[in-house]
This record gives sequence, structure tokens and C-alpha cells, in this order.
Amino acid sequence: MKKVNKWMLASSFFMSSLAMFSCSKVDKEASAAEKVKVQEFLQQAASTDNFQLMAGMMAGDQGRKADVGALGQKIYHVHSRTNPVLAEIAKKKDIQLPAEMGTEKKAMVDSLEAKKGEDFDQAFADAEIAAHKEAIALYEKADKEVNDQDVQSFIDQVLPVLKEHLTEAQELKTELSSPK
Repeated sequence: MKKVNKWMLASSFFMSSLAMFSCSKVDKEASAAEKVKVQEFLQQAASTDNFQLMAGMMAGDQGRKADVGALGQKIYHVHSRTNPVLAEIAKKKDIQLPAEMGTEKKAMVDSLEAKKGEDFDQAFADAEIAAHKEAIALYEKADKEVNDQDVQSFIDQVLPVLKEHLTEAQELKTELSSPK
């Protein structure tokens, strides 16, 4: 009887060790997947911030309507504050952020740079609507998929502001499209 108990004890120990090893492997894989999600979000959010900084500056220089410059200044002001927060979170997570915006955003900036006056105003409103819709989708996706507390806190603070900016850009477009 004692031999059977020893074998059962040894077998039980082996099975629990195997289960702990499996859980540990699953935890590491989940952790690695989480880090990839955090990295992708932070890099895309930084690219978006870089675009918004450039577009905001350009609105003051190239826009004809005062409302365009005012929205550009507001957007620039917000993203000049979110950019360092993103950098701080990335540093804490040992994630490298892009120094510049992505190719698609760069093309949008190049297109805006070529315009002046009313043409710029229309293009700026369109670009802001598109960029904010894209940013909101990015933040909402990360809000559902990323569990990191620092990222979640950042999303909770920034997402409502992005939605506000989208509404303001849509209102600007309506105003610019109205007959004078």
C-alpha cells in the first residue's frame, strides 16, 4: 500500500509540475503578445501625434480662416502634451518610438504643404476628419485589446479629446462648405 501511495504522490507531483510549466509558458506567451500590442499602439499613436503637431502648425501659417488656425492651434497644443506622455510610457516599457510620422501621414503633410488659403482650409478639415477617425479607431481597438494599466490610463484621458477634435473638424468642414 505504501508503494502505491508513493507512486501516486510522485505522479501527482509530476502532473502539477507539468501544469505549472504549461501555465508559465502560457503566461510568457500572453505577456509577449501583450507587449507587441502595447508596442504597436504606442508607435502608431506617436506617428499620429507627430502628424497632428505638423498639421496644427501648418494651420496657423497657411490657413485663411481664423477658425482653421484656432483648431490647428488647439490640436497642436493637445498633441504637444500627449507626445511626451507617450514617450515616457514607451521608455518605461523599453519600446522605441518612431522619430517621424509614417509614410501615409507624411504624404498627407506634403499634400497640405502644397496648399494655401481656402484650398488649405478645405484640405486641413478633410485631413483632420480622416486622421481623427483613424486615431479614434486605433485608440478604441487598443482599449479593447491592451491590458497594460499605463496605456489604459493614457487612452482614458486622450480618447475623449480625440472625439472632441473630430467633432470640431466636422463642424469646421461644414462651416467651410457653407455658402458665404
